[in-house]
Amino acid sequence: MVLGEVGGRVRARRRDAGSVVLTARDAALLEIAAHQYGFPLDLLSDVLGVSAQAVHAVVGRWRRAGWVRTGKVDAGAMWVWPSRTLARELLGWDVPGWMPRQTVSGHVRAVAAVRFHRVGLDVGRWVSERELQHRTGWRPRGAPVPHMPDGVEVFPDGRRVLVEVELSRKTRSRYLEPLPGDGGADMVKGLLSVVVDRARELDCVGVMYWCAPNVLKQVQDVAGEFVDRDRARRARARDPEAWGAEVRWAIRDISEVPCWEPGPHRSAR
Repeated sequence: MVLGEVGGRVRARRRDAGSVVLTARDAALLEIAAHQYGFPLDLLSDVLGVSAQAVHAVVGRWRRAGWVRTGKVDAGAMWVWPSRTLARELLGWDVPGWMPRQTVSGHVRAVAAVRFHRVGLDVGRWVSERELQHRTGWRPRGAPVPHMPDGVEVFPDGRRVLVEVELSRKTRSRYLEPLPGDGGADMVKGLLSVVVDRARELDCVGVMYWCAPNVLKQVQDVAGEFVDRDRARRARARDPEAWGAEVRWAIRDISEVPCWEPGPHRSAR
């Protein structure tokens, strides 16, 4: 497949399929799909504001051009994802073959929905987990691997926020170690500490958690305790600036996000 400018549009050619016009909207959606692995058709229908029939027409054209694959997760929603060849061309590096599976499709869907909700089709305002993985590069077996967030949102003014999508409950101690009995409030080890360190590494000014309703209260509580204990640690430090700038927190209800989970009224089968 060769992509080239033709008459102000991008035209994709295959020897066995003739020519298919690739619009700017197609290009943005396919690039996002490459970064987010793929997404279900009902989410795509919501993003484009069109009917299920119209979405099937769009995806059918992509499929005929050889750009994408489609399939269902068990007996659920229909998904679309880029072919390995197209993903490699759009991302700029080789990736293993991918297809949606029941064990990961819920999370992949939710992250894509959050991305669309926050930045729409603006491909420059989001750094995907897939890209962050690529930037990490190859590491020897046993070497530490940095924490991988679900993405980084880039605001119009250039500020960056690390994004986490939390759909399942974790133990409280996983997020934050219990407060030491000796009153050592500056002990703030745990997942939230790892997330903050990673946010600083990625030049993010804040962390935004998008939580399923059943985990929202827990994450709000533990993040509030983390902030209090982190501030206590800074107050006791001889050089608070040595700890780096304080990272801002935003804990959001993912129910605000359209189509973050499948629903019978959203079917695009």
